[in-house]
Amino acid sequence: MVEVVSIDDSGRLVIPKSIRESLGISGGTKFILTEGEHGRLLLQKFDIEEIAAKLKEETKGKDIDKIVKKIRKEMNEKLKKKYPDILA
Repeated sequence: MVEVVSIDDSGRLVIPKSIRESLGISGGTKFILTEGEHGRLLLQKFDIEEIAAKLKEETKGKDIDKIVKKIRKEMNEKLKKKYPDILA
């Protein structure tokens, strides 16, 4: 679906009703706005519950504590190499 919209003097953009209904957008819906190449903007719905569900599914059956420990160890090693005087 493609619509042409404009921005008002306060920088507000109205998302047409047909698109809001199609995507389940209502007042208070949060978005991530990203600047892309060639003047493009990407507006994506920010749904924390959806993100949490994806993370839960992707980490299912994995030892999260082990992953966190490994990441911390790698970060500490890199920091010690980059800042040896500070972290000695």
